[in-house]
Amino acid sequence: MEMEKIEIDLPEDIIFAMRGAKRPGDIQKKMKMALAILLFQEGAISLGKATELAGISRVKFTEVLKEHGIPTYVYDEKDFERDKQVVAEYRKEVKR
Repeated sequence: MEMEKIEIDLPEDIIFAMRGAKRPGDIQKKMKMALAILLFQEGAISLGKATELAGISRVKFTEVLKEHGIPTYVYDEKDFERDKQVVAEYRKEVKR
């Protein structure tokens, strides 16, 4: 996968708050995790891409989402209607 580097400017107090990280790579990991969570929550990337960005397993990322109160899958009205149609078609097939 190709990578591209980006830079962001942050206020000094935010940088100071992040300096509590034990290792230099911890800040980068936190930023990637936060970005993965945000992009997944917005529906911009899939669960698989989010776990790839966060650099952790799918199971671990699902746990992180749960800790933040973010569902891994949203079952909406469109999904319900599709499932209702599938069940109705199945029942027709079974009756034949």
